[in-house]
Amino acid sequence: WIELSRYWFRFLFITFMAVINGILGLLDWIFFGAAIVRAKLHPSPVFILGHPRTGTTLMHNLLSMDTDQFFFCTTFQAGFPSAFALLHRISWLFSGFVDPQRPMDNMVLNLSLPMEEELATNMLSGGLSQYMSIFLPRAFKPIFRHFTNYEEPSTAQAFRGWRQSFMFLLKKLSYVNDGGSAKRRVLLKSPVHTGRVRLLLQLFPNAQFIYLHRDPYRVYQSASNMANKAFPYMYLHTPDNIDIQEFILTQYEDLHALYVRDRKLIPKGNLIEMAFSELTEDPQKAVERIYKHFRWGNLAKMSSKVAAYQAANQGFKKNNFDGLSSEEKKMVRRRWAAAFKEFGYE
Repeated sequence: WIELSRYWFRFLFITFMAVINGILGLLDWIFFGAAIVRAKLHPSPVFILGHPRTGTTLMHNLLSMDTDQFFFCTTFQAGFPSAFALLHRISWLFSGFVDPQRPMDNMVLNLSLPMEEELATNMLSGGLSQYMSIFLPRAFKPIFRHFTNYEEPSTAQAFRGWRQSFMFLLKKLSYVNDGGSAKRRVLLKSPVHTGRVRLLLQLFPNAQFIYLHRDPYRVYQSASNMANKAFPYMYLHTPDNIDIQEFILTQYEDLHALYVRDRKLIPKGNLIEMAFSELTEDPQKAVERIYKHFRWGNLAKMSSKVAAYQAANQGFKKNNFDGLSSEEKKMVRRRWAAAFKEFGYE
């Protein structure tokens, strides 16, 4: 599957980093393993759901400012999941290795910002995650698509590996961020969780969920832009345009269908759904609605933080895209018809 002739340097770099991470991870376990195993988790984590490019990162950034109630996986912790208990106090030494902005949308990026914890779980599990599709996109349909929710009998062993890695990561985050006390809740955001509601409720029956949706045409445009600008930095083989298009379309179909199927399992009051437009047009009002819905405290303090965030990012401009061709519109409308209907984008 790996094209060594083209990606040999990337492969060697990943191998080198894996060795370094392995050594540091062993030291991490020797010094902190027992404490991590003993760490407790709050029974009501918060999951931010939604297809990529629906505003999940903005929501993650906003809610992560409420450090009185939440902790989260940082960019550094996602990059060094095996050793961040050992290294977190000197994480600033690695700041020069991260670009100041994300390539697909120019949002600020640094090692202390919240990051998708599935990236860390993917590494800890040895690639037992749908996220491996980003590195090996041609393997999405035959292999990694089934790692969305592990319902296929053939994925039973992969699921056990993923679950063990995921729960270990959460305990490690609890230990490093909260001393393993379970006083605060972990705030989680990985779009693939959108298709895992049933699975996540098995792990955390009292979990709370925030689901974001957006005009499917805009999602397709933005996802295609991300695939063009960000994914090539991670490829270990070269997909063609059809591979990438099918990945975007099929992933959306799967996540939408699984979410709509399983959201009824979420206990009453533990789910809120929100449109991208509501979040971006008035973030402070959107956050206020979430806090009131879940009856979280700390709203006044949080409102001032959101206002400061808005002021600091006042000059930020969302991407502008060329219009879709008539053929692309027909394709998106046909493939994602259920989402158009479900969320009123017809």
